[in-house]
Amino acid sequence: MNRSAIKPFSLLILFFSFSCTLDEPEQFYSPQSGFLQIFISSDNSDTSIGILGTDYSVSDKDSMDLLVYQGKAYDLDSNYAILYNTINAWRQEENIYNILDWDADSGYRSFEIFETHLPPSEYNLISIGLIASVLNIGPYRIPVSLPQDVEGTASIPVDFSIFEGKVTRINLLIKPFESMSRYQDSYVFDRAIEVESINYYDENFYNQIIADNN
Repeated sequence: MNRSAIKPFSLLILFFSFSCTLDEPEQFYSPQSGFLQIFISSDNSDTSIGILGTDYSVSDKDSMDLLVYQGKAYDLDSNYAILYNTINAWRQEENIYNILDWDADSGYRSFEIFETHLPPSEYNLISIGLIASVLNIGPYRIPVSLPQDVEGTASIPVDFSIFEGKVTRINLLIKPFESMSRYQDSYVFDRAIEVESINYYDENFYNQIIADNN
């Protein structure tokens, strides 16, 4: 056997073995994602509307469907991440929620509209498509639309953090009746919406979400 051919090959194996034992450089570390949950609820203080001189209070028979779609979260450098409805979703979906879903004891129902992976970072804006179409209250069925020249996606400034292996929850509050103003034979829905609170949860809640989605 040619001994001169063995020596370079042995050196190559030695170099490969040594390089495999090196620690991964810090700059190549890819952090585990965190979860962002976004909930939306109507404001329990906004429960009535005046129509043709009569005040109507919300009941469990009333409805106003809100189309929710195309969520995004923006970091401090204006880079955005797409928001999904569940952590297992692979494409964005449109969903409709009755924001007048009312219970006399507990008030308006809260809806989870997004539950999604996000890279750990600092964020300062979310944008969400929010469009209402028809208000059903009392004896009336009233068309609802956005103001003229207003886009379907609403930009909502909010400072929040995503941490590795943890959960951030943003609770949005919308005023269903204060958002509306009369325009001819319909109502304009101007989306009076605000951030009610931001909550942070530890890795136990993060793991629970994973278990619930398996």
